[in-house]
Amino acid sequence: MAHFNEQRPSRDWEQHKFRYLKLLLKRRNESSVDKYVMAMRSLEEKARKCYAGPVEFSPDNFVEMLLLDGCFIIELIRKYGLDELRESDDFIFQYEQVLSQLRHDLILVENQVPFFVVDQLFSMTRTGNPDDLILFLIQLFIDYGNRPIKVLEEEQKLVAINSTTELQEAGIKFERDNESNCLDIKFIKGVMKIPSLHVSDETESIFRNIMVYEHLFIDNQSKYVTDYAFFLHCLINSSKDVEILRRRGILTNLLGDDEMVYHMFNRLGTNILMSSDFCYADVYKKVNGHYGRRRNKWIANLRRNYFNSPWAYISFFGALFLLFFTLIQTVFTVLSYVKPKTK
Repeated sequence: MAHFNEQRPSRDWEQHKFRYLKLLLKRRNESSVDKYVMAMRSLEEKARKCYAGPVEFSPDNFVEMLLLDGCFIIELIRKYGLDELRESDDFIFQYEQVLSQLRHDLILVENQVPFFVVDQLFSMTRTGNPDDLILFLIQLFIDYGNRPIKVLEEEQKLVAINSTTELQEAGIKFERDNESNCLDIKFIKGVMKIPSLHVSDETESIFRNIMVYEHLFIDNQSKYVTDYAFFLHCLINSSKDVEILRRRGILTNLLGDDEMVYHMFNRLGTNILMSSDFCYADVYKKVNGHYGRRRNKWIANLRRNYFNSPWAYISFFGALFLLFFTLIQTVFTVLSYVKPKTK
């Protein structure tokens, strides 16, 4: 949150940081910051080594920065995740553009506080609730939710799914799912249900930061955000794919250009490989099974080329009825000739 030189952020934001620190202490019935200052001093040397260039803060100012910024971050994410912690007159939560700007500032590399600093303060101020820092952080940025995503236990060879356009040509439909967990993608009876995602200027930075964290610190577990980015990377191979998902309400394009969204997911998916615990393995298996059936492609092609409007259906059934009526008339005509006349 603070640039690492002697220039401090604006006085207004410093006031918000002190306000959040006071609210944190008040909620915990504490009047002193001494134990938190001691904790930050013990991490000072380790924290300084996290930055490529020299940190020009004096020891006292650096410790103050770690404490203020760290407590501000954990209070922000707790208030975002728990409505009951917010004050009715909190400036930050009164205006969406303020919160959006804060999210953007938090993910800038030059503004970041080492994660172990935030984690230490988070642990020291933990309440009776079994809250988790990572879930709070992800919820702040992409509304992660709490529902688990099914992961196939059996290791199996997976094949990447085709693009949105190709899947649609095979008869697969795309629908927006109103599920609160944006990562919970389902495939049911030929319909892929995907929760909506707002794509803005900060989306790529958010994804990259979480993906880096998953790569560095999560072992032997599903990397949900990385897998989600790869899933969208497979679906989006052109601006036309973006257009289809946008028209279905799955993507909200705040960048203004479908081509930009395509290139963004293309960059995010570069050099990502599917792991054995890929969390969308079950979805991939069902989609590829549907796509591989020729009957589905034939029916989809028939609907697209011959039944693409209500009038086409009316014409088809009208012709079918006329054919049936003509056939019946022909049968009765033939029977009238071959049936022997009664005396």
